[in-house]
Amino acid sequence: MAESSNKQNNLNPSQDIFKGLWQAKVIITIALLAVFVRLSYTNEQASTVPTAQLVTTSEVVNYPDELIGKSVTVRSRLLQKVGLTSFTVSDRRFFGGEPILVINASGRPFDLPSDRDEAIQVTGEVHDLKIAEIEQQYKLSLQDEYYQDYVNKPVIIARDIRLAPDATAITLR
Repeated sequence: MAESSNKQNNLNPSQDIFKGLWQAKVIITIALLAVFVRLSYTNEQASTVPTAQLVTTSEVVNYPDELIGKSVTVRSRLLQKVGLTSFTVSDRRFFGGEPILVINASGRPFDLPSDRDEAIQVTGEVHDLKIAEIEQQYKLSLQDEYYQDYVNKPVIIARDIRLAPDATAITLR
């Protein structure tokens, strides 16, 4: 009986080594897959966030000629909804500050926050609002009656709209 238990003990260490190596391979494979998934997710997120010059709505209002045709990002607070796919934002909520019209051309609906103090971030191209040109270029259908006050004024045609990532960094005057 002592001999049979010695034989079993001799076999167990080598089986344990192979079992340990197999488990290590499985763990390493899972870790590598997790790293690749994380990298692909990070690259996908980075590619979906448009890069643009960060400006204030006041800069868009005061220097439209310098920004027309350029991609900008504005972090601001929502003022009011205009039409089905548009809304206005402004840095200066209380003392003047002309609002900027934002038209959602991202192809994705954006639910405007119910809390008007919650900041949003809009990235898009600055244009003069010429309804027919905007409709044709971005394949939109805008209801003219909602946009009459904004014709020939700067507008942001949004490619990306989201809640502002760091609302505490936004200083509104």
